[in-house]
Amino acid sequence: MSRLLILSATAILAQTSLASAGAPDTQPLKISKECSEFTGKTPSFCTITESNFEAIPKGTKIFYHQPTNGAPIFTDTVTIITTDSGTVVGRCITFDVATPPTGTCAFTSGSGKLEGFQAAVNVSVDDKQIWHWDGAYLIGAAK
Repeated sequence: MSRLLILSATAILAQTSLASAGAPDTQPLKISKECSEFTGKTPSFCTITESNFEAIPKGTKIFYHQPTNGAPIFTDTVTIITTDSGTVVGRCITFDVATPPTGTCAFTSGSGKLEGFQAAVNVSVDDKQIWHWDGAYLIGAAK
């Protein structure tokens, strides 16, 4: 019986270390933005006020294409960020009737120095109408 327990424990540890070895090496991504110039027209934009990721710095505009999708409870939009380092493309979906609004953005491609950029962030807005992206990113293929 103890031999079976040892074999089972060894198998579980082996599976755990294999799963950990295949996990992508992500970094935290935290961006804040203000949207006072967002018009709802295509494209509309917000401006980054804080960023922990040097390649997407403060002052960068985040463009939203097709932000007015006609859905009464959510917005689903193609999102493009262009910097001196390159361009990233993704999609953001916000639950507009939530109090406060919430959402998710996922970025699946990049160009230039941002080639292979991937990110997933949770979207929130504070009482000062500053929007926050909190999540993780990686550049390049998962290791």
